[in-house]
Amino acid sequence: MAPSQETVSVETKTVEALVSVGERYVGRAPAFAVEPPWWSEVEAVTQHLDALLGVPTVVLRLVDTTSPTPMRGGRITYHVQALAEPRAGVLDPTVPADWDAVIAAHPLRATWAEVDGPSRLIEWAQGVVDLQSPTQVKTWNLSCLIRFPEAWAKANSTFNAVDSDVIHHVQQYDESLVPEVLATSPQDRWSLLAHVPGTDCWEPDQATVEDVVSRWVGVQAAMAPAVHSFAAPQLLPSELADQIARLVDRSVTGDRAQPARRSRTRELAPQVALTAEELDGLERLVAGLPKVVDELESSGLPVSLVHGDFHPGNWRSDGTRRVIVDWADTFVGHPAVDAQRLRDFLPAEKRQHVIDVWSAAWQRHVPGCQPERAFGPMKVLGPLTYALMYQRFLDNIEPDERIYHRDDPVTCLRAALVT
Repeated sequence: MAPSQETVSVETKTVEALVSVGERYVGRAPAFAVEPPWWSEVEAVTQHLDALLGVPTVVLRLVDTTSPTPMRGGRITYHVQALAEPRAGVLDPTVPADWDAVIAAHPLRATWAEVDGPSRLIEWAQGVVDLQSPTQVKTWNLSCLIRFPEAWAKANSTFNAVDSDVIHHVQQYDESLVPEVLATSPQDRWSLLAHVPGTDCWEPDQATVEDVVSRWVGVQAAMAPAVHSFAAPQLLPSELADQIARLVDRSVTGDRAQPARRSRTRELAPQVALTAEELDGLERLVAGLPKVVDELESSGLPVSLVHGDFHPGNWRSDGTRRVIVDWADTFVGHPAVDAQRLRDFLPAEKRQHVIDVWSAAWQRHVPGCQPERAFGPMKVLGPLTYALMYQRFLDNIEPDERIYHRDDPVTCLRAALVT
């Protein structure tokens, strides 16, 4: 998930690559700096290593970081697989003391983080369509993304939605709002999607907001009656109180996830603890949640499919067609979560326009509803929903990669308290 539109310092990440051929360690690459700073972005990493080693490479996973800033910058160590024998003399062959721990199997490891994982995704895509020049763009605990000139291959985690599944649902109501699905492998949770021309809409104009928001609301309204039959996680407002109470209890008693081995990153980024005052505040907040949920439901909007990361960086446009991408965070829940996400992401001067467009769209599809009434309670329920989503991530990813999200549930709980 992308960060909200806050002031984010641009930092360089310094990469150390532990390189193997298969599981056989062949050496450590000299440290090098790359941009962008985001840990999950690996195109520049493999580009550098391909040139250095003289063979194609793929990043399997993050195994260590000293960065104090989640998601970006600092010194990052990746396990990198060389797809052939590297050029001699460029790697330090000294085997790290913990190499056995790096390659040890883990029950929560993503399939694409395993040796040969990205290669299997690439080979599958090329077996479906004649595709050349694969480029690994992104890899982390939520997905792996491979770009071809004509298509994108994506592997989804076992605990999130699968892009192609969600896209098939959306296509029934607005075929051009989503990428074309070229192929899917349900057992592997792989999707092959046609390339969407254009650029990401990080700074959308009013016409783009009106088009994307209005069309997505139309789809949400149309699919609402059947949404509980969809194969997607559920984060329902009516269940938030009990789920948040359990999450707060976990923050007191400690994380109950059961990693099979010690994480190299754990001591570098200790989990943020809630204060006694914050815990008291959360107890009061949980007690009052039924009233907040009643206020949300008074808006008259139905539970439906929620994109889950509805910021404009997940929209693409070529000037004529606008498409929503990245459906892995989709869940069944309240549609105001998406509106709040978009509103918070945009600069203050653009937020009222989002509220107006979104509310007008819902009033067209659900006459008599009062969408604007959802924004008040969503200031509390939105952060709580994301706290649960992030905790689901943490419960289902291996220890080394928990660093991406390990403080997010507490951060979201705190955000709910200050509204």
